[in-house]
Amino acid sequence: MHPLVSEQKQKYLSTLIVSIGAFLGFEALSYVVGIYQLNTAVYVTFYVYAFHIFWLTFLFDLHLKKRGVLATARLNYKGAKMVWEACKQRVEHLRRWEYFRHYQNYLVLPGLIYWSTVTLVFLNPFNSELKQLIVLSASFAMCVAYWYMKEHISRRLEAQDHWIKILSLVKLFTAFLVYSAVVGTSMHFGYGESFLFLSVLTLTFLLVYQALFQHKLLTFHIFLGIVIFAMVMAIVSLWVYNNWSTEYFTAGLVMLAVYNMLWGLLHHHLDKTLTRRVVFEYLVMMVLIMSLLFASHNFNQRVI
Repeated sequence: MHPLVSEQKQKYLSTLIVSIGAFLGFEALSYVVGIYQLNTAVYVTFYVYAFHIFWLTFLFDLHLKKRGVLATARLNYKGAKMVWEACKQRVEHLRRWEYFRHYQNYLVLPGLIYWSTVTLVFLNPFNSELKQLIVLSASFAMCVAYWYMKEHISRRLEAQDHWIKILSLVKLFTAFLVYSAVVGTSMHFGYGESFLFLSVLTLTFLLVYQALFQHKLLTFHIFLGIVIFAMVMAIVSLWVYNNWSTEYFTAGLVMLAVYNMLWGLLHHHLDKTLTRRVVFEYLVMMVLIMSLLFASHNFNQRVI
């Protein structure tokens, strides 16, 4: 029996549907928050995220599932037993550690983009232009992340270098969203330094963990390095919290500049390509970005 659509068309269609789902979900959330129906907005966020998890679990992995599971089950079982066995065989690859570790890692990036975007929309309920900019940019980032996730799955978990380079840009954008959302939440809802420190520590760990996994540089011995990386970013977040103004987007850029430098040095060190010139280039980039932000920032605007 021939498939209804080719693998290439299925890849396009599956990515398109989940990307449109992300965009429409963000738009629905933006509208509900705009009319200040917060309870409904919370339900919308979880329903849309549940759709993403369902789609990624049961429709994004069609290249890895066992073929003809229902027909095989019909030959050997009947009734409820047939349905149960067919479902077990359908998700058999999910029970294999080799696939599951890739699956849970690929959920990190879209998850961070999704929840950071949701948080930023909640922080700006009545700023329509800003909400649209956040929604459009986040939807595009999720589309790119989903596309390369699908490419990875369709090639039986074989990674390629040019995917990683493109995904690196998405990861930097994700880090900006994450830090902006966490700093904004801490400042505007008064959660304080402890919340900010622990949030940045956890989220930075996840960002670095999934990045090293995709670069095939993740080992047990590097976990201490990831923790130290996350601790440094958490300390930077405390400085931002105590010295920055209410402009949490520029605060996110400050933290992104530090994150980019630390990530670059760690990546080159693990790749055995770290030189004085590389260190100098990353330092200059960080100093340049932070100098521009410091020169244009109003430090007198603070929440009392």
